[in-house]
Amino acid sequence: MNRRESTAVVGLLMVGLLGLAGCAGTSGKFRLSAKTMCEAHGGTYNATAQHCTYTAQSRPIRQSCQAQGGYYDDAAQFCEMGPP
Repeated sequence: MNRRESTAVVGLLMVGLLGLAGCAGTSGKFRLSAKTMCEAHGGTYNATAQHCTYTAQSRPIRQSCQAQGGYYDDAAQFCEMGPP
């Protein structure tokens, strides 16, 4: 292997290790605001009522969150998904 090839290999290894280090520090959970989650599904979010209105129906955002396997926090108005 020449110097150029070994430099490229070292560079690729560094990028790979940095990527793994970044993943190791996270729990796999993520949070979506109720507004973002509602709008992502084509709805309009009402923060006062904590409802997402779709063209055909209106339902509590808690129900939408739980239907996707998430936990809804009323106070923060966030849906948390991911491993426990």
